[in-house]
Amino acid sequence: MDRATAPGTTHYIAESEGQVVAAFALTTLGRLRPGGRSRLILHEIGLRPNIRGTGIAEEIFNWLATSLGVGTGRELLALTPLGQRPSAFDAFGLSKSHQVFRWPVRDGGELR
Repeated sequence: MDRATAPGTTHYIAESEGQVVAAFALTTLGRLRPGGRSRLILHEIGLRPNIRGTGIAEEIFNWLATSLGVGTGRELLALTPLGQRPSAFDAFGLSKSHQVFRWPVRDGGELR
């Protein structure tokens, strides 16, 4: 286990014809309030540039729905860099629901 990885985070790769074509991570949050659904955070999906537009992201979302219950038993919060909205988000009905603010990390007393 990578000690730098948060507990509850699992890293995944997608392969096609023996080549890695995508990488992403999921962090399990569980229920944030009584009676609420458990949540997963999807960290950025990194796709090989020559694979974009071939349906790999859609395959990942289908896997999330069928294998992990996203959209029925679980909520998914997807993180992307500012200004980016992958087309797969629209295809699967993901809508903007939260804003994320980052608290800078002090390293040796300096802000990074």
